[in-house]
Amino acid sequence: MTGRAALFPGLAALALAIAGCRGEAPPREMSRTEVAAVLAGLRVAPGLWEVRSAVVDAAGANLPVEARRGMIGPRPTLRHCITPAEAARPAARFLGQPARPGCAWRGFALAGERLRGTTVCPGVTTRMAGRYRPDGFDSRMEIDRAMPDGAVLTLTIASRGRRIGACPEQRPAPAAEAAMEVRPG
Repeated sequence: MTGRAALFPGLAALALAIAGCRGEAPPREMSRTEVAAVLAGLRVAPGLWEVRSAVVDAAGANLPVEARRGMIGPRPTLRHCITPAEAARPAARFLGQPARPGCAWRGFALAGERLRGTTVCPGVTTRMAGRYRPDGFDSRMEIDRAMPDGAVLTLTIASRGRRIGACPEQRPAPAAEAAMEVRPG
């Protein structure tokens, strides 16, 4: 994943969220405008962020033990700068992505620091619940993916992100520095 797209599996997952199963009627589908309204309450501090995530469980019919073991474990730590403009519009990153045909948002809600909801796409359902604060987040996602043999692979991913400081100053690329050099005439 690249910096901005992988900014936080948690923030990218903001709109993926989970309602959970308690015998309730399935949540209704939500429009892009409704999801944006929910995300409008989210606050993110600008600065340098660090995100750690790990697959904590993998399950599925016919999933070999060796394959399961290979899936479980930490993922590379990601670092990304969130600009003040990005921090002012945290929903824009997710909602700016092109919608995949056939995907729907369901049960998306933000109550205080708690975010939850579900995204359903052809062959993939993602449920997420998490706690989001201006300086950090903790989230847990369950992703169900239909496999070619008809089985369902379920991955459980835990993510934690935190603001670790100010963004480092950006230096021009070496080629740009050379082009900007002032040479005596």
